[in-house]
Amino acid sequence: MTTDTASHSIGPDMHALPVHIGGRVQVTPLSPPMPRGAMAYAHEWPGIYFEAAFRGDRVILKFDDGYNEYRLHLDDAAPISLLAPGRAEVVVSGLGVKEHSIRLEKVTESINVRGTFEGFYVPRDEKPLRMKARTRQIEFIGPSSMTGYGARSDKVQCTAEEWHHTTDTQQAYTALVAKHYDADYQINAVSGRGLIRNLAGARSANGLLAMYPFTFPDRTVPYADPAWKPQIVEIAGLVDLSAGDAQSDERWADADALIGDWTKAFGSLAAELHRRSPHAALLIDWVTEEQINPPEFRPKIAAARKAIEAAGQAAGVKTVLFLDNGTIEGKLDMLACDHHLSLRDNRLVADWLIAFIDAHGLWAGR
Repeated sequence: MTTDTASHSIGPDMHALPVHIGGRVQVTPLSPPMPRGAMAYAHEWPGIYFEAAFRGDRVILKFDDGYNEYRLHLDDAAPISLLAPGRAEVVVSGLGVKEHSIRLEKVTESINVRGTFEGFYVPRDEKPLRMKARTRQIEFIGPSSMTGYGARSDKVQCTAEEWHHTTDTQQAYTALVAKHYDADYQINAVSGRGLIRNLAGARSANGLLAMYPFTFPDRTVPYADPAWKPQIVEIAGLVDLSAGDAQSDERWADADALIGDWTKAFGSLAAELHRRSPHAALLIDWVTEEQINPPEFRPKIAAARKAIEAAGQAAGVKTVLFLDNGTIEGKLDMLACDHHLSLRDNRLVADWLIAFIDAHGLWAGR
């Protein structure tokens, strides 16, 4: 197998492979002289992936993205890293004339930078194949803990450039859990964002509750996909309360006001998730009582937990479970960028979450 770059090698005499999309993507047709069925796939959320299958010896990938890192998987061969390919065509040849599966994964987090993949193409004498549809779907909503933030870093102190180049969403625990179950997945997560209140560096930006209904976090394109009905949704919504005390320039007068609005936001999100996916079980990241400081906040957080559970049930959600992280937190080294989960940590959290899902039979019979 060899990989090379080319220019203007894709013409109307080629096949555009049917693409299976993972994640929220805007799909638009490409004009001639591109082949019939050629599409552009614009994306911004992390964890996006594209899959196809064909019979032949060669495949071409087309990009318009000078920012993101991708990882190319072809059959069982070692993955190929494609770093910021730009406006380019990547030719993979010498595969042998047989059936092949191909998967392109977005590795980086790129909020505020939109990337575009423009499809897989094969020569006219090769044969596009359809992929078998997956039956399992899982979704993750939260902050940097879900994006593989700086996970490949060997140090805690990172520049913005180092964070960008060491983030690896496809080796985050979220993607690892989905791949364990051969499930399609969406990772609708943004570093530093809470449901309604963000960390200091993004305090004035939209929170996850405002961004969630959209294909892009900038809220320009509403998201709708009738086929997306995840059976499990994990929500990591604790950034709002871990972002420090309410400041004078914020709308909350005190902690009680913040916790009240945050609890209502959880209820709104639960209702929206149930509307979109009526059979989804909600898994909500939580903390043990000992982790809540100052201690006087503990009754408030306990009351919020009960209110969130009640809001989910009122919305019609049949299964609301809390992921108390006390059993795993002490095993984590947190030595990636800015004290985030390392690759090792992500593997440990993935194993922990898989055990939780299995113990509760959330995918029994699926």
